[in-house]
This record gives sequence, structure tokens and C-alpha cells, in this order.
Amino acid sequence: MNGAQRLPFGESAEQALERATEFLRTARDADGWWNDYEVRGPGQFWATAFVGASLAELPEGPGRSAAVSAWELLRQTRGPSDGWGYCPQVPGDADITSWVLRLAEALEAEDDPRADEGYRFVAAHLQEDGGISSYLPRIAAPFLERVAPRWDAWYASHPCVTTAAAGLRGLPVRERLLTRLRELQRPEGSWPAYWWPDREYPTALAAEALTAGPSDEVPPEVSRAAGWAAARIGEDGAVRTEWEPEGSAFATAFALRTVLAGRSPQGRAAAARAASHLIDAQEKDGSWRPSAWCRVPGPMEFDPDARERWERGLRGKAALGSVVLDTKALYTTASVVAALARTRTPETSSAAAPGGPGRTARSAPRPDHEGDRW
Repeated sequence: MNGAQRLPFGESAEQALERATEFLRTARDADGWWNDYEVRGPGQFWATAFVGASLAELPEGPGRSAAVSAWELLRQTRGPSDGWGYCPQVPGDADITSWVLRLAEALEAEDDPRADEGYRFVAAHLQEDGGISSYLPRIAAPFLERVAPRWDAWYASHPCVTTAAAGLRGLPVRERLLTRLRELQRPEGSWPAYWWPDREYPTALAAEALTAGPSDEVPPEVSRAAGWAAARIGEDGAVRTEWEPEGSAFATAFALRTVLAGRSPQGRAAAARAASHLIDAQEKDGSWRPSAWCRVPGPMEFDPDARERWERGLRGKAALGSVVLDTKALYTTASVVAALARTRTPETSSAAAPGGPGRTARSAPRPDHEGDRW
């Protein structure tokens, strides 16, 4: 947590987290995978890594046990140096591999040989500008070139991928990524994204990466980011976006994380509004309405923000130039879980191991097997 401020929501946040955890646990398929989005089939590795990393923010209990199960599934897939990709049929990429490693680190499994291979895989994607690319030609070209002959934009460094990787404490090139993040920040305090239309996502990850470590000092970049995020939170607590003009739980969750990372007394009111809004907006089944829009730029499209028109929800080869939604609400719900976990007071977090959410003793909880999952 690195000193991120907490909010006294107590029982209401705990109940929301319990309902969300049960929704996510029961949303797995028969083999234990989470599947969401539909680009080239469901994003099995992607959703499982992200949902697992989010549940690993919780103290020991059903959610954290599900996170352990996710890591066990992921660590047994692919070759030892292949990395993880969108799904089993797609080459490994640095973004999804970073989320698998974030899951491993939250469970303190970073010393696992499989995680060690993952760090090397991500580090190999370091580009000359100091950022991390999504794909490497030598790995992805045989797959991607079935669709188009050149994918220069997908082989370039991407800010949102760099922010995800920069949060990995075991990544050997991490300090270089932090330098690149300081260079990429926009004047108003946000960070740009390649795969996401909502800047709240990369901004939160960048702010958290820059505040990681034992120091209580908040870097000026994070203070600016927190101010930007607080201004994005409306009076009703919702963040409104181009794709979710009535309010996006996904963007609100990451704005909340940014404000908490800034630890500013001035941002406390905005953070409280956002957390209260998220608690009130939870659906009866424990989920939050899908709002995690992801975009699929063209293979030579270096600046997706410049595109004037995006299609919605296309699949396969037609997905290029479209935005896709987590129709099963897994990505959005997991995002809110990770954000609300950061609002927990010391009293409600007392069951967590030393170090706060995302840290646990070596004796991690056992995976919840088929017999006790339901």
C-alpha cells in the first residue's frame, strides 16, 4: 500500500467486497479460468491474471484462495520462457505477462522459477525509449502476419504496458521504466494509454509505481496525478467518460486508486465520494456494470487518440479499429475490488498479513479446489 490513505467505510465496504468476491469466484469456468472480452475468443489468460491479481489484494479468505488457484493454473501453462498472452492460442505479450507477475508478487511467489522466466520475458520488451512494448516481432510475427504484413505500432513501447510493468518490484529494468514514466506524464497530471481510452487506468498504475517503496514522501508527479484524478470525480462520486457518459465504475475505481496514492488531505473528500458511489452502484449479484472498454488500434496506428471513429464490439480480424467491452463484468468488478481493498481501514484489514493487501506470509492459502469452490 506504500502509505496510501485509507477511508473509514468499514462494514459497507466489507459487504461490497464479500459480494463481489462471491460473484467472481462463481464466474469461473469448470476448469477454474476466468474468461472475459471477445476479440479472438475469450481472453482466458488475460482475465484470469487480472482478476486473480485483484483478488490477491484481499486478506486471507475465499478471494485470496481463488487468486492462489489462478496462479497455479497460469504457472502450469505455456513453455518456461514463452510469457502469457490474451488466450492460449495467442503469443505471449509483456502486458498480460506483467499482470501474471503482479499476481505472483501479491502472493509472494516471485521466487518461483516460472515467475523468474516471466521477468526475463517482460524485460526483453524494453525499447530504446525506455518503455515496454506489447509484442516482440520474433515472438508475435508468425501469428500477427497472418492478418497484416507490418505491425510496427504494436511493437513500439506503450505507456499503459509500461505502467503495468513498472509496478513489478522484481523486474530488473524497473528503474528505467520509472524514468520513462516521469517523461510521459502529461502537464495536467495524467498518463496516456495505448490500449485503453480511459486515462484513469494508466494514471493509477503509474502513481502507484512511483510511490512504491518505504518512503512516505509523495513525488510531485503523483501529487499532480492525484489532483487530476480528484477533479475527474464528480459530485456524485462517478467518473464520466466518452464511452460511459453516465458514469464508469472502471474509471472511477482507478481514479480512486490515484487519489489514494497521492495521500493528500485535499483529495480525501473526492476519494470518499468515489468509494461511496462504487459501493452504492454495486449490482445485486455482486458485480458492477461492465465499463472497462479496451481499444484495438490498427497495426500501424501509433496514436490511437487521434482516431475519430471507433467501431464497437467487433471480433477477430474485424476487431482492429474497434473498442471492446468486458461483457461478463469481470474486468470491471475486479477493478472495483482492487480499489475498495485500498480504502480498508487498519481495523478492517487486521486479518491481512504484514505489509497490507498484496502481501502475505510464505504460507499462502491453499487453492480452493473444485469441491469447495461453491
